[in-house]
Amino acid sequence: MKAFVTGANGFIGSNLVKCLLARGHEVRGLVLYGTDIKNIKDTGCKILYGDLRKISDFEKYLEGIDVVFHLAARVSDWGRWRDFYEVNVEGSKSLLEACVKNGVKKFVFISSLAVHRPRGYENGDESAPRDNRRFPYALSKIMVEEFLEECYERGKIETTIIRPGVFPFGPEDMTSFYKIAKAMEKGLFGYVNRGRALLCTAYVENLVHGIALAGEKDEANGKVYVIGDNVKIRWKELIEIFARHLNVPPPKISLPYFLAKGLATVMEGVYKIFYINSPPPLTNYRISLVAKDFFFSSERAIKELGYSPYVTIEEGVKRTVEWYIRKKNLEG
Repeated sequence: MKAFVTGANGFIGSNLVKCLLARGHEVRGLVLYGTDIKNIKDTGCKILYGDLRKISDFEKYLEGIDVVFHLAARVSDWGRWRDFYEVNVEGSKSLLEACVKNGVKKFVFISSLAVHRPRGYENGDESAPRDNRRFPYALSKIMVEEFLEECYERGKIETTIIRPGVFPFGPEDMTSFYKIAKAMEKGLFGYVNRGRALLCTAYVENLVHGIALAGEKDEANGKVYVIGDNVKIRWKELIEIFARHLNVPPPKISLPYFLAKGLATVMEGVYKIFYINSPPPLTNYRISLVAKDFFFSSERAIKELGYSPYVTIEEGVKRTVEWYIRKKNLEG
Protein backbone atom coordinates (compact mmCIF):
# COMPACT_ATOMS: atom_id res chain seq x y z
CA MET A 1 0.00 0.00 0.00
CA LYS A 2 1.19 3.51 -0.84
CA ALA A 3 0.12 5.83 1.97
CA PHE A 4 0.05 9.61 2.33
CA VAL A 5 -0.08 10.96 5.91
CA THR A 6 -0.90 14.60 6.68
CA GLY A 7 0.36 15.96 9.98
CA ALA A 8 3.07 13.31 9.70
CA ASN A 9 5.42 14.86 12.28
CA GLY A 10 2.78 15.33 14.98
CA PHE A 11 2.28 13.11 18.02
CA ILE A 12 -0.17 10.68 16.44
CA GLY A 13 1.06 11.27 12.89
CA SER A 14 4.67 10.35 13.63
CA ASN A 15 3.62 7.18 15.40
CA LEU A 16 1.33 6.29 12.49
CA VAL A 17 4.16 6.81 9.99
CA LYS A 18 6.36 4.37 11.93
CA CYS A 19 3.52 1.87 12.25
CA LEU A 20 2.76 1.93 8.51
CA LEU A 21 6.43 1.54 7.61
CA ALA A 22 6.76 -1.39 10.02
CA ARG A 23 3.78 -3.02 8.27
CA GLY A 24 5.63 -2.81 4.94
CA HIS A 25 3.85 0.17 3.41
CA GLU A 26 5.41 3.01 1.43
CA VAL A 27 4.76 6.33 3.17
CA ARG A 28 4.79 9.95 2.09
CA GLY A 29 4.40 12.37 4.98
CA LEU A 30 3.13 15.93 4.73
CA VAL A 31 4.45 18.41 7.29
CA LEU A 32 3.86 22.12 7.74
CA TYR A 33 6.66 24.44 6.70
CA GLY A 34 9.02 25.28 9.56
CA THR A 35 7.91 22.49 11.92
CA ASP A 36 10.25 19.97 13.54
CA ILE A 37 10.68 16.69 11.65
CA LYS A 38 13.00 14.85 14.05
CA ASN A 39 10.22 12.35 14.92
CA ILE A 40 10.14 10.98 11.37
CA LYS A 41 13.58 11.88 10.03
CA ASP A 42 15.57 8.86 8.80
CA THR A 43 12.58 6.53 9.16
CA GLY A 44 12.19 5.86 5.45
CA CYS A 45 9.22 8.20 5.11
CA LYS A 46 9.41 10.60 2.16
CA ILE A 47 8.95 13.98 3.81
CA LEU A 48 6.99 16.64 1.92
CA TYR A 49 6.23 20.22 2.94
CA GLY A 50 2.91 21.94 2.45
CA ASP A 51 -0.09 23.71 3.93
CA LEU A 52 -3.69 22.50 3.77
CA ARG A 53 -4.69 26.01 2.78
CA LYS A 54 -2.66 25.66 -0.43
CA ILE A 55 -3.21 22.14 -1.79
CA SER A 56 -1.61 23.01 -5.14
CA ASP A 57 1.82 23.05 -3.46
CA PHE A 58 1.79 19.28 -2.92
CA GLU A 59 -1.11 17.88 -4.96
CA LYS A 60 1.20 16.18 -7.45
CA TYR A 61 2.46 13.86 -4.70
CA LEU A 62 -1.02 12.33 -4.39
CA GLU A 63 -0.56 10.58 -7.73
CA GLY A 64 -0.24 6.81 -7.23
CA ILE A 65 -1.38 6.95 -3.60
CA ASP A 66 -3.75 4.22 -2.40
CA VAL A 67 -4.79 5.67 0.98
CA VAL A 68 -4.60 9.16 2.47
CA PHE A 69 -4.57 9.31 6.28
CA HIS A 70 -5.65 12.84 7.15
CA LEU A 71 -4.51 13.92 10.62
CA ALA A 72 -3.41 17.53 10.11
CA ALA A 73 -5.77 19.97 11.84
CA ARG A 74 -6.07 22.92 14.13
CA VAL A 75 -6.72 21.29 17.52
CA SER A 76 -7.74 23.41 20.49
CA ASP A 77 -10.65 24.04 22.84
CA TRP A 78 -10.14 27.77 22.29
CA GLY A 79 -9.89 30.00 19.25
CA ARG A 80 -11.68 31.80 16.43
CA TRP A 81 -14.12 29.88 14.28
CA ARG A 82 -12.51 31.31 11.14
CA ASP A 83 -9.19 29.61 11.94
CA PHE A 84 -10.83 26.23 12.52
CA TYR A 85 -12.92 26.59 9.38
CA GLU A 86 -10.03 27.53 7.09
CA VAL A 87 -7.76 24.65 8.14
CA ASN A 88 -10.08 21.90 9.32
CA VAL A 89 -13.07 22.34 7.01
CA GLU A 90 -11.88 24.06 3.85
CA GLY A 91 -8.48 22.34 3.99
CA SER A 92 -10.01 18.89 4.42
CA LYS A 93 -12.53 19.42 1.62
CA SER A 94 -9.84 20.65 -0.76
CA LEU A 95 -7.63 17.70 0.12
CA LEU A 96 -10.41 15.21 -0.54
CA GLU A 97 -11.23 16.81 -3.89
CA ALA A 98 -7.53 16.59 -4.82
CA CYS A 99 -7.57 12.91 -3.83
CA VAL A 100 -10.55 12.25 -6.11
CA LYS A 101 -8.85 14.14 -8.93
CA ASN A 102 -5.65 12.10 -8.58
CA GLY A 103 -7.29 8.70 -8.26
CA VAL A 104 -6.65 8.05 -4.56
CA LYS A 105 -8.70 5.01 -3.56
CA LYS A 106 -9.41 5.76 0.09
CA PHE A 107 -9.53 8.67 2.54
CA VAL A 108 -9.14 7.91 6.27
CA PHE A 109 -10.09 10.92 8.38
CA ILE A 110 -8.98 11.29 11.98
CA SER A 111 -11.90 13.01 13.64
CA SER A 112 -12.62 13.35 17.36
CA LEU A 113 -15.02 12.25 20.08
CA ALA A 114 -15.43 16.00 20.64
CA VAL A 115 -18.25 15.77 18.07
CA HIS A 116 -20.36 14.53 21.01
CA ARG A 117 -21.43 17.00 23.67
CA PRO A 118 -20.11 15.90 27.09
CA ARG A 119 -23.31 14.97 28.87
CA GLY A 120 -22.54 11.63 30.50
CA TYR A 121 -21.66 8.54 28.44
CA GLU A 122 -21.04 5.29 30.28
CA ASN A 123 -21.26 3.08 27.18
CA GLY A 124 -21.07 5.36 24.16
CA ASP A 125 -20.52 4.10 20.63
CA GLU A 126 -20.40 5.36 17.05
CA SER A 127 -24.18 5.87 16.92
CA ALA A 128 -24.19 8.70 19.49
CA PRO A 129 -25.45 12.03 18.08
CA ARG A 130 -22.99 14.56 16.71
CA ASP A 131 -24.45 17.38 18.78
CA ASN A 132 -21.50 19.50 19.97
CA ARG A 133 -22.05 22.24 17.39
CA ARG A 134 -21.44 25.21 19.71
CA PHE A 135 -17.79 24.21 20.17
CA PRO A 136 -15.76 25.48 17.16
CA TYR A 137 -13.27 22.61 16.97
CA ALA A 138 -16.04 20.02 17.30
CA LEU A 139 -18.22 21.74 14.71
CA SER A 140 -15.32 21.70 12.23
CA LYS A 141 -14.97 17.94 12.70
CA ILE A 142 -18.74 17.41 12.37
CA MET A 143 -18.82 19.34 9.10
CA VAL A 144 -15.98 17.28 7.63
CA GLU A 145 -17.57 14.00 8.76
CA GLU A 146 -20.82 14.98 7.07
CA PHE A 147 -18.97 15.97 3.90
CA LEU A 148 -17.10 12.65 3.79
CA GLU A 149 -20.28 10.65 4.26
CA GLU A 150 -21.89 12.54 1.39
CA CYS A 151 -18.86 11.86 -0.85
CA TYR A 152 -18.94 8.17 0.01
CA GLU A 153 -22.67 7.88 -0.65
CA ARG A 154 -22.19 9.55 -4.05
CA GLY A 155 -19.45 7.04 -4.91
CA LYS A 156 -16.69 9.64 -5.22
CA ILE A 157 -14.17 7.86 -2.95
CA GLU A 158 -13.98 5.26 -0.17
CA THR A 159 -13.92 6.93 3.25
CA THR A 160 -13.41 5.88 6.86
CA ILE A 161 -13.79 8.08 9.93
CA ILE A 162 -11.75 7.43 13.08
CA ARG A 163 -12.56 8.93 16.47
CA PRO A 164 -9.66 8.29 18.90
CA GLY A 165 -10.31 7.70 22.59
CA VAL A 166 -10.82 11.01 24.35
CA PHE A 167 -7.38 10.87 26.01
CA PRO A 168 -4.71 9.82 23.49
CA PHE A 169 -1.30 9.53 25.15
CA GLY A 170 2.14 8.07 24.61
CA PRO A 171 5.72 8.98 23.68
CA GLU A 172 6.00 12.32 21.85
CA ASP A 173 2.75 13.59 23.43
CA MET A 174 3.55 17.21 24.17
CA THR A 175 -0.10 18.27 24.26
CA SER A 176 -1.65 16.30 27.13
CA PHE A 177 0.64 13.97 29.05
CA TYR A 178 3.69 16.24 29.09
CA LYS A 179 1.72 19.14 30.54
CA ILE A 180 -0.07 16.94 33.10
CA ALA A 181 3.22 15.37 34.22
CA LYS A 182 4.83 18.79 34.65
CA ALA A 183 1.88 20.01 36.71
CA MET A 184 1.87 16.87 38.87
CA GLU A 185 5.57 17.22 39.63
CA LYS A 186 4.92 20.78 40.82
CA GLY A 187 1.87 19.73 42.86
CA LEU A 188 -0.37 21.90 40.69
CA PHE A 189 -2.70 19.26 39.26
CA GLY A 190 -6.15 18.63 40.72
CA TYR A 191 -9.41 16.80 40.10
CA VAL A 192 -12.94 17.91 39.38
CA ASN A 193 -15.55 16.02 41.44
CA ARG A 194 -12.70 13.94 42.92
CA GLY A 195 -11.90 12.40 39.54
CA ARG A 196 -14.90 10.07 39.58
CA ALA A 197 -15.85 10.47 35.91
CA LEU A 198 -15.17 7.68 33.41
CA LEU A 199 -13.07 8.24 30.31
CA CYS A 200 -11.69 6.27 27.38
CA THR A 201 -7.95 6.38 26.79
CA ALA A 202 -6.03 5.63 23.58
CA TYR A 203 -2.40 4.64 24.04
CA VAL A 204 -0.80 5.75 20.81
CA GLU A 205 0.57 2.36 19.69
CA ASN A 206 -2.90 0.86 20.02
CA LEU A 207 -4.43 3.85 18.28
CA VAL A 208 -2.17 3.84 15.21
CA HIS A 209 -2.57 0.07 14.92
CA GLY A 210 -6.33 0.62 14.63
CA ILE A 211 -5.90 3.48 12.15
CA ALA A 212 -3.63 1.33 9.98
CA LEU A 213 -6.18 -1.50 9.97
CA ALA A 214 -8.89 0.95 8.89
CA GLY A 215 -6.74 1.95 5.93
CA GLU A 216 -5.93 -1.61 4.95
CA LYS A 217 -9.33 -3.30 5.25
CA ASP A 218 -12.25 -2.91 2.85
CA GLU A 219 -14.58 -3.70 5.77
CA ALA A 220 -13.87 -0.18 7.06
CA ASN A 221 -15.18 1.55 3.94
CA GLY A 222 -18.02 3.94 4.70
CA LYS A 223 -17.75 3.30 8.45
CA VAL A 224 -17.02 5.26 11.62
CA TYR A 225 -14.85 3.71 14.34
CA VAL A 226 -13.90 4.63 17.88
CA ILE A 227 -10.31 3.49 18.46
CA GLY A 228 -9.10 3.35 22.04
CA ASP A 229 -7.88 1.05 24.80
CA ASN A 230 -11.44 -0.19 25.42
CA VAL A 231 -11.01 -0.16 29.20
CA LYS A 232 -13.33 1.73 31.53
CA ILE A 233 -11.20 3.83 33.84
CA ARG A 234 -11.85 6.85 36.02
CA TRP A 235 -9.74 10.00 35.94
CA LYS A 236 -8.62 9.37 39.53
CA GLU A 237 -7.46 5.86 38.66
CA LEU A 238 -5.57 7.04 35.59
CA ILE A 239 -3.87 9.92 37.39
CA GLU A 240 -2.84 7.60 40.24
CA ILE A 241 -1.10 5.36 37.67
CA PHE A 242 0.67 8.46 36.34
CA ALA A 243 1.71 9.43 39.88
CA ARG A 244 3.08 5.98 40.67
CA HIS A 245 5.28 5.87 37.57
CA LEU A 246 6.35 9.51 37.96
CA ASN A 247 7.16 8.79 41.62
CA VAL A 248 5.15 11.75 42.85
CA PRO A 249 2.22 11.86 45.28
CA PRO A 250 -1.23 11.78 43.70
CA PRO A 251 -3.15 15.08 43.65
CA LYS A 252 -5.02 16.12 46.78
CA ILE A 253 -6.86 19.11 45.30
CA SER A 254 -10.40 18.61 44.02
CA LEU A 255 -12.95 21.20 42.95
CA PRO A 256 -16.70 20.59 42.76
CA TYR A 257 -18.07 20.83 39.24
CA PHE A 258 -20.10 24.01 39.84
CA LEU A 259 -17.04 25.86 41.17
CA ALA A 260 -14.71 24.65 38.39
CA LYS A 261 -17.29 25.58 35.78
CA GLY A 262 -17.73 29.03 37.33
CA LEU A 263 -13.98 29.65 37.27
CA ALA A 264 -13.80 28.51 33.64
CA THR A 265 -16.64 30.84 32.68
CA VAL A 266 -14.90 33.81 34.33
CA MET A 267 -11.57 32.98 32.66
CA GLU A 268 -13.19 32.60 29.25
CA GLY A 269 -14.93 35.94 29.71
CA VAL A 270 -11.70 37.72 30.60
CA TYR A 271 -9.86 36.20 27.65
CA LYS A 272 -12.63 37.27 25.28
CA ILE A 273 -12.76 40.82 26.63
CA PHE A 274 -9.01 41.27 26.14
CA TYR A 275 -8.86 39.29 22.84
CA ILE A 276 -6.30 36.84 24.19
CA ASN A 277 -5.61 34.15 21.57
CA SER A 278 -3.96 31.57 23.83
CA PRO A 279 -6.34 29.22 25.71
CA PRO A 280 -7.24 30.14 29.31
CA PRO A 281 -6.07 27.76 32.08
CA LEU A 282 -9.63 26.43 32.36
CA THR A 283 -12.36 26.19 29.71
CA ASN A 284 -15.95 25.03 29.99
CA TYR A 285 -15.32 22.20 27.54
CA ARG A 286 -12.30 20.94 29.46
CA ILE A 287 -14.16 21.03 32.77
CA SER A 288 -17.21 19.22 31.35
CA LEU A 289 -14.96 16.55 29.85
CA VAL A 290 -13.31 15.64 33.16
CA ALA A 291 -16.45 16.07 35.29
CA LYS A 292 -18.86 13.86 33.32
CA ASP A 293 -18.63 10.23 32.25
CA PHE A 294 -17.24 10.02 28.71
CA PHE A 295 -16.53 6.39 27.86
CA PHE A 296 -16.89 5.17 24.28
CA SER A 297 -16.40 1.54 23.32
CA SER A 298 -14.11 0.22 20.56
CA GLU A 299 -16.10 -3.02 20.17
CA ARG A 300 -17.05 -2.24 16.58
CA ALA A 301 -13.41 -2.02 15.51
CA ILE A 302 -12.59 -5.17 17.47
CA LYS A 303 -15.37 -7.15 15.76
CA GLU A 304 -15.11 -5.77 12.23
CA LEU A 305 -11.42 -4.97 11.82
CA GLY A 306 -9.76 -7.47 14.12
CA TYR A 307 -8.45 -4.57 16.17
CA SER A 308 -6.82 -5.46 19.47
CA PRO A 309 -5.50 -2.87 21.96
CA TYR A 310 -2.50 -5.03 22.85
CA VAL A 311 -0.67 -2.51 25.07
CA THR A 312 -2.30 -2.17 28.50
CA ILE A 313 -2.88 1.25 30.06
CA GLU A 314 -0.36 0.40 32.80
CA GLU A 315 2.33 -0.53 30.26
CA GLY A 316 1.43 2.47 28.10
CA VAL A 317 1.90 4.85 31.03
CA LYS A 318 5.22 3.16 31.90
CA ARG A 319 6.53 3.68 28.34
CA THR A 320 5.26 7.25 28.25
CA VAL A 321 6.89 8.16 31.56
CA GLU A 322 10.18 6.62 30.37
CA TRP A 323 10.01 8.89 27.30
CA TYR A 324 9.12 11.88 29.47
CA ILE A 325 12.11 11.32 31.76
CA ARG A 326 14.48 10.95 28.79
CA LYS A 327 13.15 14.17 27.34
CA LYS A 328 13.55 16.02 30.63
CA ASN A 329 17.14 14.82 30.93
CA LEU A 330 17.93 16.05 27.42
CA GLU A 331 16.40 19.42 28.25
CA GLY A 332 18.68 19.65 31.28
